[in-house]
Amino acid sequence: MRIQFILMSILFCQTSYSQSKKDVIKDKIKSIKVVTTVYKNEIQTQIPEIFERYAPNGDVIEKIEYDKEGKVKSHEAFVYNKKGDVAEELIYDETANLKKKKISTYASDGVKTEENRFDGTGKLLERETYTYNANGDRTIELTFNIKGELIKKAFILYDKKGLKTEKKTMDPKDKLLEVKKYTYEF
Repeated sequence: MRIQFILMSILFCQTSYSQSKKDVIKDKIKSIKVVTTVYKNEIQTQIPEIFERYAPNGDVIEKIEYDKEGKVKSHEAFVYNKKGDVAEELIYDETANLKKKKISTYASDGVKTEENRFDGTGKLLERETYTYNANGDRTIELTFNIKGELIKKAFILYDKKGLKTEKKTMDPKDKLLEVKKYTYEF
């Protein structure tokens, strides 16, 4: 009986969390909290898994993820522009103090052109700019320090289907730092 209850609880938590944006708007959901109740030696312990807060239009405006012990693993908040793009991303530490802030700029066609990254005090740490190909795929990422000096660059390659295949990251002197490969299974 206890096992059935646990399975039902897990199933309910997973289905309640996977609400579509359409359902969030239709049902006027303000937030979703997923909690697992663990039964051990006749003692119940509730462990939070995730919390999401929504804007009236269904956009996620806050998201908190917890580890297996129920401690905050990640805490983010989002501000959107009029077109629905993430204009600001706020990243908090486990005690809800602002740790980082990202501010994004978009072209009129909705393509992200720049991201500025700040520390918790508002000090600019770095700026990243983006270049796209004719298909609208991001092909180049250039990262600059606070002095405007290039500190790294990344080149992104795509196959004939437009799927990302590789991302090569280099230092300003073209020394290879990292290669990330993407493999797809159909």
